[in-house]
Amino acid sequence: MQKDNLSFFVRITIITTALSIILLLILAGLMYTVHLSQNQISFGVFFIYIVSCFIGGFFTGKKLKVRRFLWGLCFGILYFLILLILSIAFGSNIMKNLPHILSVLLACAASGMIGGIVG
Repeated sequence: MQKDNLSFFVRITIITTALSIILLLILAGLMYTVHLSQNQISFGVFFIYIVSCFIGGFFTGKKLKVRRFLWGLCFGILYFLILLILSIAFGSNIMKNLPHILSVLLACAASGMIGGIVG
């Protein structure tokens, strides 16, 4: 990977992470005002992960132009690793949430890959 492509990959990761934070803040506002159920909140968070990975994979595939599905997949996995590190840093019990963590990994990887293909 060239230096220019690597810097783009880092930039798009930062941008999609910021997008996720903004969308999560909007979801938190909805939780407060509309009193969403636990299922609605879980779906919203999962949907935000999928949208962010798709967008990141889309722009990564559009920029790199070769092996777009692979770069989209790499983006989705990188995004997941950022989520995992943040979860560990904030004290989440990884072993207790393993089935959920695996489903998030699959969703991030798949949506990043699909975004890369479409990009």
